[in-house]
Amino acid sequence: MAYITGASADINTLLTAIKNFAVANGWTANATDTFTLTFPTYGSNGGATHAGTTSMISSVSGSDAYKNQSETSLVANRVVLTKNGLSYQLFAVNKKLYKNGVNGTYACLEAWVCDGFAAGTAANLQTNNRKFVMVGPLATSLYAYHLFSNGDFVHVVIEETPGRFRHLSFGFINKYGAFAGGQYLTAGCPIESFTTTAYAFNSSNQMVPFGSNGQGLSRSALASNGYPGTYVRADIDGWTVGWRLLSTGVWDTANLDAYGCTTYSNSVNNRAGYISGGPQVSFHTLAHDLAYHCSPQSYNGLAPMMPCYVGVNRTPYVGTWTLLGEFPDVRFLNISNFNPGDELTLGTDVWKIFPLWNKAYTLGAEPISYDYGLAYRKVV
Repeated sequence: MAYITGASADINTLLTAIKNFAVANGWTANATDTFTLTFPTYGSNGGATHAGTTSMISSVSGSDAYKNQSETSLVANRVVLTKNGLSYQLFAVNKKLYKNGVNGTYACLEAWVCDGFAAGTAANLQTNNRKFVMVGPLATSLYAYHLFSNGDFVHVVIEETPGRFRHLSFGFINKYGAFAGGQYLTAGCPIESFTTTAYAFNSSNQMVPFGSNGQGLSRSALASNGYPGTYVRADIDGWTVGWRLLSTGVWDTANLDAYGCTTYSNSVNNRAGYISGGPQVSFHTLAHDLAYHCSPQSYNGLAPMMPCYVGVNRTPYVGTWTLLGEFPDVRFLNISNFNPGDELTLGTDVWKIFPLWNKAYTLGAEPISYDYGLAYRKVV
């Protein structure tokens, strides 16, 4: 298990640090170059096609925070990291955006995933390319970063400013059994409002790391366009490119196998996983409630650290789930009794604890994530 931390980095320094760290842990850097990302006048949720050059910056929301401000294209720095026939394309760019209602130039890091890597082929035309996540807007000078890996994954925790965090992770889940798939891509980043009033934590298209948001898209929409969220791949039940969105949302019953479930969702007042008006009303409810709503334990003040399980919905859809495995070396927990960056030692393991975004309880200009937190294994 490897861990490094750094400070006072800009987004391109961070991109280089991720590349060097991944290579040191068994990944291959197939490209270190540039790529031109494009931006329509206004962003929209899912507006970027997987086969086009539109950035995920323009595909996470229709908020005016993401309008292009006359920047129709920008040259981004790109790193391509490959392992076991799968490549993750990471892009770093500085872009005019709004953050907490303030216009300025901010840093962004986005990630795509594809099968293999063909040198000389454009980033968007790589085999089975998918656009899933974007981290930003961020301050152009980052306070600190934390990188974790055991060779099969890379966890990235960005401390943008003291107490304000963002997450990115890619790699392979710990599989429970033999099936084709197990690759994943996730990020933890709030959707920005154009005004000084942030969006609620439980907004459906928020990016919650290793968790489910509330988007309900069709199978065809997910296959063609990039919607923000956590994705895991399972090439089963006739799927050949089986990327599933982890979501509590629903399109219709016939499209439910496009979704997966995990330990928690960005639900605050409702029981996790409840699909209003849908046929499935009980997935990943118990784990979320035990780990968050019933925690810390009233009698001893302790908070259980729950594995971030991942499963997929299967025919006949109502109550038929297959548990695929768990996201590696990360746990979900209620952090009301922890401070950001605290370390918890359990035997020979050291776990480093962070909020999803910002441990706070009153919504203002800054997005908040209450006591939702993650613990990453630092030492094994």
